[in-house]
Amino acid sequence: MGRRRPFRGLLALRGEYPRVVLVLATGDLVASFGFSLFFPFLTIYLVQTLGASAAEAGLVLAAYSLCSIVSGIVGGWLADRIGRRPVLIGSVACSAVLVSSMAFVTQAWQIGVVMLLLGCIDPAFVPAARAAVADTVEEERRPRVFGLLAVANAVGWIAGPVIGAGLSTLGYPLLFAVSGLLIGAYVVIAGRWLPETRPARSGTTAVPVTGGSIGMPVVASFDGGGPPAQAGESDEAIDPARLRVFIAFLPLLGLAQALAFLWVTTLPIYAAGALGLPIPLWGLLFGLNGLLIVVFQMRVSRAFEGRSKPRLIALSLVLYMAGLGLVAFLSSVVAVAGLATTIVLVTLGELILMPIVPAFVSDLAPAHRRGAFQGLALAASGLGSGLGTPIAGYILDTGRATGLWLGCAALLGLVAVAFLGLARWTDRLAASPMGPTRRAADLATGAGP
Repeated sequence: MGRRRPFRGLLALRGEYPRVVLVLATGDLVASFGFSLFFPFLTIYLVQTLGASAAEAGLVLAAYSLCSIVSGIVGGWLADRIGRRPVLIGSVACSAVLVSSMAFVTQAWQIGVVMLLLGCIDPAFVPAARAAVADTVEEERRPRVFGLLAVANAVGWIAGPVIGAGLSTLGYPLLFAVSGLLIGAYVVIAGRWLPETRPARSGTTAVPVTGGSIGMPVVASFDGGGPPAQAGESDEAIDPARLRVFIAFLPLLGLAQALAFLWVTTLPIYAAGALGLPIPLWGLLFGLNGLLIVVFQMRVSRAFEGRSKPRLIALSLVLYMAGLGLVAFLSSVVAVAGLATTIVLVTLGELILMPIVPAFVSDLAPAHRRGAFQGLALAASGLGSGLGTPIAGYILDTGRATGLWLGCAALLGLVAVAFLGLARWTDRLAASPMGPTRRAADLATGAGP
């Protein structure tokens, strides 16, 4: 009986989630394993092997993040027009080729060029995948589904850094080649099993039916213009109140991402340099992030369903604030225990932040603009991480590491307060008379019937 429990778990997933979600989760697991083989060590490779400074290593990652601004917007726009499936498959396929090509470059500026091209292509799949989730899952369950995707992503990040640390001792070219091969496996999975989910546009003849493995109402399209869409959403207009909330949300998201992402990009350099942490040990600590996500993500996502999403984002940023602020007080004597505590705290924040952000954006977006809204949110995140990483690298190069981590913590606290203000805004909208504005507020806060 014990041997059958994993299979029962898989059958339970098949019964609870649509096929689209399960295919995306499987692809995320494989591709994240590929990315996690090299990404935690990329800045270390640039600094210790290729001789780049911390600021230059930050600029390489900034090239990726800044290009994702355009890539996310274009990817979301294309997903709304040509479909979720072709955008996702094309983006992942090109990403696999680019990652593999890093096996043949030997200078920091060449890695920078590849990362710039990767930033122009790889992020395009994200709004397409998130829009596909919103196409097939009703609003109340979206945080849970995005949580499942986060778990799938984290499973790859558990073993990836540990194996990547070992492969790096055999040479980074081998590491990049294996990473590209694994990312390419997502193309095979999506090409074989991922259906198109883009809702039919106006002019369709539609009737409500019962569909999907979670019993949600859908609309069947009879004009051949696309797959089913959720009832009442095939030609929804953009509501002004919802749009105002979204516009206010974007700069806050960008600033939050600029600060929160430093634990992935700048903290490894500080840990290996100032704190003297061996690279394999950092790989093990990085894997702790994925382990915690696998164990707790679904529980956290279910526990917070129906709660105010801006308030949950504020809570996540407070946890990031505590984790990154702690780094300022670490020394080489307590480096391992201190960094482990930091990773636990930022992971707790990530458990809340990862599913809530795309779910919040899905709630605010009309059905025929889901890809575009997710693309704009991705662009805001890319702008934040693109600007934050090189600035943090420059501060680190000047020897003001304590100020960097304390300043990061202080700014995270201010952004958390701003999200609480956004929550009060959505609360006031929810208290207004019934109508489109009230419904928009319900979507924004996760409230409603």
